Amino acid sequence: FTRSQELSLEKGIPASFAGHTFELVGFTETDDDRKSSVSALISIDGGQAYAPAISKYKAMGMNIGTPSVKTSPIKDIYLTLEPPVRISSDAAKIKVFIKPMIMWLWIGGGLMALGTVLSAFPGKRRRPTDPTSAPVADEVTA
Repeated sequence: FTRSQELSLEKGIPASFAGHTFELVGFTETDDDRKSSVSALISIDGGQAYAPAISKYKAMGMNIGTPSVKTSPIKDIYLTLEPPVRISSDAAKIKVFIKPMIMWLWIGGGLMALGTVLSAFPGKRRRPTDPTSAPVADEVTA
């Protein structure tokens, strides 16, 4: 049921996929002692901007992608930034994954955990009843 597509976005020009519009709003760069990161700010359906990123760790020299997720009860939209990222070009390639019903997996897992906790602490036990035998009817002799 998962749908995915790679989109090439240019700043200010929306692209459509699976009934949603994706628009590149801009980029952010961060740099610290451990890593340098580039994030693309992407608006989904004209709403909040999500920020998938690629981080380069200085000690390892590896690029690690960090996805951004828009969650709803019906489906989740995952955004990943695809290398190479050139901020000066005002363009980015992203990969979009739409996965239905993911929230319900978490809700189901929570219900299972709740059931486990409830079964670990059973309620008050009934007092056992003393076994009694039913009276035996007299045998009919003919």
